[in-house]
Amino acid sequence: MKKEELEKSLEIAGRTFDTEDYKKDDEVSIGLATTHEQVSDHYMGNEAVPPDPNNTPSIPRKG
Repeated sequence: MKKEELEKSLEIAGRTFDTEDYKKDDEVSIGLATTHEQVSDHYMGNEAVPPDPNNTPSIPRKG
């Protein structure tokens, strides 16, 4: 693996959720925002259901 690829992989792997992820369109941000919503729903007592890959709900994006 090239040094640049390794650095990029480590950068992505080290990311954590940020509220700005709701406004971003990259794959990692969308995944983090979706996971955050699922955890929040579960924590608040609602049923957390994994999204249907064929009908993934969109995350409201304001910006």
